[in-house]
Amino acid sequence: MTPYTRQIADYAASLKLSDVPQDVIARAKGVMLDGLGCGLYGSDVTWTRILAGVVKRLEPKGGQASIWGCSQTASAVNAALVNGTMVQGYELDDVHINGALHTCSIVLPAAFAAAEYVGADKVSGEKLLTSIIAGFEIGPRIGKCMRGEAMLFNGWHSGAIIAPFPGTITAGVVLGLNAEQFFHAMGIAGTQACGLMAAQYGSMVKRMQHAKGAQSGLYGAMLAADGFTGIEDVFEEKYGGFCSTFSHSTDAFDLPALVEGLGKSWETMMFTIKTYACRGGNHSAVNAIDELVTETGLKAEDVEEITVRVTEAMVKHAGWHPYVPKGLTAAQMHTGFCIATRLIEGDVFVDQMIEENVARPDLVELANRVHVVRDEKREKMGNDYRKGSDILVKLKNGKVLNKIVDFPLGSDRRPLTSEQMAKKFRRLAAKVLPKRKVSQIEKLVWDLENVPSVTPLIKALRKR
Repeated sequence: MTPYTRQIADYAASLKLSDVPQDVIARAKGVMLDGLGCGLYGSDVTWTRILAGVVKRLEPKGGQASIWGCSQTASAVNAALVNGTMVQGYELDDVHINGALHTCSIVLPAAFAAAEYVGADKVSGEKLLTSIIAGFEIGPRIGKCMRGEAMLFNGWHSGAIIAPFPGTITAGVVLGLNAEQFFHAMGIAGTQACGLMAAQYGSMVKRMQHAKGAQSGLYGAMLAADGFTGIEDVFEEKYGGFCSTFSHSTDAFDLPALVEGLGKSWETMMFTIKTYACRGGNHSAVNAIDELVTETGLKAEDVEEITVRVTEAMVKHAGWHPYVPKGLTAAQMHTGFCIATRLIEGDVFVDQMIEENVARPDLVELANRVHVVRDEKREKMGNDYRKGSDILVKLKNGKVLNKIVDFPLGSDRRPLTSEQMAKKFRRLAAKVLPKRKVSQIEKLVWDLENVPSVTPLIKALRKR
């Protein structure tokens, strides 16, 4: 049998947009638009400004690739790093639940940087869209192979560890790699994998970890294009291979998942589009509070305490106690803080998730009356249910309210429409770009396969 790494390489080298069903193409455009909106909004936050400032000092004359939402340019690899950090910069971007990664923060920066590296006028919209779909399809399959939930449980930032592979696949399609070059590009990308989950406790670096995968993947594709070789059979290798090393085992991974349904079933349809500016695993709990507010008129002042029942991995990931203000990253990751924000502020979006609120006494106090506990019953329900929540709200009058949300709004089980995704894009992009450019980007993305050159789209993403 052809090794799985070879099968992925063959797929990436041969994929054509005509192979992709129309509903998948439409969904890919919506996900792409969401990612660009998240990136544009993230262009003017503190960590992006710091990173872009360092890059500017390293490259004072700029480079061939654009940094979105501003006039700065950089080398392709550094533009990918900054733009990817923007997309992941505010916990607003997509998540593939079973793949355990945030794909747009990897794929979009790699695709656009690769396009400008070869010359945007030489890259058609069809080529760019094909490259993005290739990354959308490969990334989640690697996450499923590696059982991303287990990676999180063991302290790896699963999406960041997986990220170099979809990054190199996407960039490689734009660069026109052949199957042999893709084979080595993955071997170059995989050895650069990195990401520690302790980054969630208040650090800025959590925002950059997926983006580092976009940069590493782009390096892999660029080097392979010039004949640089990488680890052969990087997934199958038993000693020091990707799967064996990051699982610390010889069998705690699922190699067939790497190619299962490839070209027949479409992971692009499975992305969750976030409706809140917080960790994706918190969305079902916030959805439950939303529903209780609507159904019962629940108010923050009514609450004695709240219990959130989730999987053990989710407890470790976002349910630590007590909540201590350590920055916006930790606030957005913490289940209790997100619930407190929804009850007191009325929403959990960019106007509520701000630095000024991180240590607000009323939010902190209520966050610490939220207790996140393990639900063994949910763990037995299967992987599809692992992001669900069972909420018990004990009121001061002694009454108890209960709400179970198995699938968050915006997930593949409760998907947003194209118009809902576009509305979120407009809401975010309008905070950075003039209305004319926002409309231009949206129009170009929805018609991307018919655009002869991606130059107009890249120019629209810049801010004079």
